[in-house]
Amino acid sequence: STKPYLGMIRSLTRVSAAAGAGRRAFFAPPAPVPHYILTYQYQPTILTDRVPHRPGHVSLAKQHKTSGTLLYAGGLSSPLSPNSDRSVPSSGVFLFNCEKAAEAFIKEDPYVKEGIVDKETITIQEWACVVTP
Repeated sequence: STKPYLGMIRSLTRVSAAAGAGRRAFFAPPAPVPHYILTYQYQPTILTDRVPHRPGHVSLAKQHKTSGTLLYAGGLSSPLSPNSDRSVPSSGVFLFNCEKAAEAFIKEDPYVKEGIVDKETITIQEWACVVTP
């Protein structure tokens, strides 16, 4: 399931909002811009398994980019170690500006549907972006 994180994020949001409620506006730092980072790990056979599904995966990402909800997306190489093959991506990372869009992406992503992604590794985390471009 991709939902275990939701309760924790919501409770943390309530705590931070309550803690800042008594501050005077001119002493308050700028509010962080909320973003959502979706990550997941690929199966070890990603290079061969993704071939028929890559066009649909990239098309879905481009749809979210065009709609304005996806800011960045890409794969991470395998961790740097003497025995790793850095040409094989180990995971996908997506930066959304809307949690619902990240959840929708998971439901529609051909990589998730076809088992190219290890479903147990899917996470969406709220990221409080303090320094922006």
